[in-house]
Amino acid sequence: MSWNTLSNEERLHLWRQLRSGIKFLQSRDQLDRIVEFCSTMPIGRRTLDYYSPADWPTPWEILFHGEFCKSSVSLMIFYTLALLNKEQDIELWVVKDNDGDYLLPVIDSQIILNYEAGKVSKYSDICDYFIVMQKFSKDQIKTIT
Repeated sequence: MSWNTLSNEERLHLWRQLRSGIKFLQSRDQLDRIVEFCSTMPIGRRTLDYYSPADWPTPWEILFHGEFCKSSVSLMIFYTLALLNKEQDIELWVVKDNDGDYLLPVIDSQIILNYEAGKVSKYSDICDYFIVMQKFSKDQIKTIT
């Protein structure tokens, strides 16, 4: 699938299909499907300021405008998880590594998504490869429900 050739409506429809198709799966299966889905999004230049959560786009805006960067894809993962399970402890961390600064969604301070495209990682396995610059809790991120 080429995200760049899809219409705005098609991108929104695919995301809605993903959420509908995984809502009754076990948590780990949901994570696998979400990161697999988001790993197909083309990563381009930075599209958001990762230190200004009040200005972050909604998932609908990201998809509608096709503005994909590592941080906006992480934000898509965050919002997808937040819509699926409102009680889940999920944060967005600004991390710094050899590739620069960017956002990563983190569950229970242990599971990291989008560090490697399409993979679910354990914090303990990859924590030596980046520095956590800042953490944003759900309360600090724009509500979409």
